[in-house]
Amino acid sequence: MTDDCNMYVQTVDSNVNFSTAVTDVIGALQNILRSQATIADLGNSTATIPSRNHALFTLKGRSLNAILTERQQQLDTLKTVMESIQNIHGQLVEEQDKVIESINLHERLGSSALWRLPTEILSHIFVYCLPEDEYLSPASRLAPILLTRICRRWREVVVGMPRLWCSLRLEVQHDDWQQRAFCYEAWLKRTLGQPLSLALHFYALQELSIVGHTAAIAQPISQLPSTLTSLKFPGMWWFDLELLASFAPVWAQLTEVEIYVDKQDAFIRLLQLCPNLSSLKTGIVVSQVQPLEPFTHPTLESLHVCGRAWIFGNPLSGVFNTLSLPNLRVLDSSSLENLNFGAVAITTEEQRAEYVALMPFLKVVVDPDLV
Repeated sequence: MTDDCNMYVQTVDSNVNFSTAVTDVIGALQNILRSQATIADLGNSTATIPSRNHALFTLKGRSLNAILTERQQQLDTLKTVMESIQNIHGQLVEEQDKVIESINLHERLGSSALWRLPTEILSHIFVYCLPEDEYLSPASRLAPILLTRICRRWREVVVGMPRLWCSLRLEVQHDDWQQRAFCYEAWLKRTLGQPLSLALHFYALQELSIVGHTAAIAQPISQLPSTLTSLKFPGMWWFDLELLASFAPVWAQLTEVEIYVDKQDAFIRLLQLCPNLSSLKTGIVVSQVQPLEPFTHPTLESLHVCGRAWIFGNPLSGVFNTLSLPNLRVLDSSSLENLNFGAVAITTEEQRAEYVALMPFLKVVVDPDLV
């Protein structure tokens, strides 16, 4: 079927060339017919032969040599036009044979049982047309994209089958990123929201921001190239020790991280996993008392505490008392609007004053029944 489509395209292109050639030939013929020159009628011409010199032989005031030269030019032109017509005739015969072959092919296809198959059976066949690769790369000569180029009905069936589009190998290069992005967008739309198996191949990725269900992509993220230096999880997805471990060893190469951690020990563990970290934006949930070992992070320069810090029993300052940051230059807590002490939290005014001194923009909220 693809060959037939190619043959049709070639026929259309050839017809354009033939039209141009025929137009040229007709134009040449019209020029000849419009010529002001007339062929001399020797029987009715008045000829004078003053001497044997052929060059002096004249017909109606014109020399014979001039007439012969003109006639020879006309003859040459006619021969050229006739040869062109013969060539065009031969090519037209060939194109006629191709058109007849195409008609016969379409008639055979129209009578074939393949075109009368129900959509359900056709869909089942299309699944077996997919490459055997675990992850599919968009390619015009491979299914499923190839199947969309056969005919309108096949395209409608293929585009409406999410199963054919739920596997993708995504490769990112700087030279053709926009073209690939357009292709990937069209591919992903055809998944119709179904679960997607995705393989990521980045050649010079430096920054990555992930929104969504983080645990589902931990394995491919852990295999990102060593060029990655910035990793952000802007959604409120809380990392515990297990989830942090699932992203190893990518942490070791990062210099900038945005992340929310579930407990104090997860916060300390994050710093241990990121020895090259220089900038950290985080939110911390302090839900229970945890013994913490002292830890020094020598490279962290900027710490941004955001969101809400929830404290139930153990002051947040315990984290900072355990942690030593000799290279810290920026401590930003302007986004930390509230510090809530739960019912079991016992804090004195002096302890609360320590929080305010540490983070001037902090609003401390205390249950008045506990004061």
